[in-house]
Amino acid sequence: MGRDADIVVVGAGIMGVATARALAQAGRGVVLIDQFEVGHARGSSHGASRIFRLSYPDQRYVRLAQGALQSWRELEAECGEQLIVRTGSLDLGPLALENARALAACGVRHELLTGAQVAARWPIAADASEPALYQPDGGTTLAERAYAAMLAAAVDAGAVFLDRLRVTSVEPARGSVRITTDADEYTTHACVVAAGAWARGLLAGAEIELPVIPTRETVAYFRHPDPLDVPPVIDDAVPDAEEEGLLRPGQISYALPAPGVGIKAGLHHAGPPADPDELGSPDAAIVRWATAWAARRFPQLDPEPVLAETCLYTSTADEAFVLERHGRIVVASACSGHGFKFAPAFGRTLAGLACEAAG
Repeated sequence: MGRDADIVVVGAGIMGVATARALAQAGRGVVLIDQFEVGHARGSSHGASRIFRLSYPDQRYVRLAQGALQSWRELEAECGEQLIVRTGSLDLGPLALENARALAACGVRHELLTGAQVAARWPIAADASEPALYQPDGGTTLAERAYAAMLAAAVDAGAVFLDRLRVTSVEPARGSVRITTDADEYTTHACVVAAGAWARGLLAGAEIELPVIPTRETVAYFRHPDPLDVPPVIDDAVPDAEEEGLLRPGQISYALPAPGVGIKAGLHHAGPPADPDELGSPDAAIVRWATAWAARRFPQLDPEPVLAETCLYTSTADEAFVLERHGRIVVASACSGHGFKFAPAFGRTLAGLACEAAG
């Protein structure tokens, strides 16, 4: 059966939901479609927490994160609950000095510390002379609550949410876009494809090339007595891939509070290329590294993992975001492993592109 719609958003991860919210609040008719149920763990937006940080080595991302923080605060005011727990963020190793230069250029407050000062302030182990950067506006995004608040705001504003409905093709037509699902077909003025690791395949059918590679990343969880008393940590330390039995050495090691469990730790960009239609499983070598690294950095942590899980990254070569319009189709591949924090701000950008496309 054919249906007409103003704008369709394909993919209800955090970026798709943020886009649907912005469109609905702008008065557009929105249909938001996802192939899985709410709360599924097949994509990139599941899990209880994410790092929120302003600390980046690139001034562009510092400024983007500043704008995103303001957008998150607006959503907090809208839903009446805290979505980011501000504990500050902590960078360790040479990366701290690089990030400090970008923060200084943007006029963002920060402190350069020694490892000894870090150990004196938090239950975090650091070498006495190790460089460290503390940025007080960082913290932990309560990701499950943030996602739920964003979706509720979209629906409250009038968005129609359809889950367990797989989109099989997105095709440009004369003055419209034709979207085929397992159940029916939609003709819409514009379509936003925010389908994460599935976006490349969908867009290929519309002759739009998306230069991304999906990878399956692994995170491990550990018990900790007071996780929200420590800031999220980003550390330059990475393993020797061959020695540790890894496909890739990763770029940084990281840890953050995981409400209800303790500490969540991982090795950023260490996972193998993945087929998103396969379930996959955690990489035991990454879990071993994350366990050893987290136990060294967090003396209060129980070094026995209580859980390991995977998520999908969908990354460009330079980890930049893809937010662009191709006629009446808008491409939203704003992930590359660090997109969650930017969602409410990028949702508005994508909504603007969709409104232009729809006319």
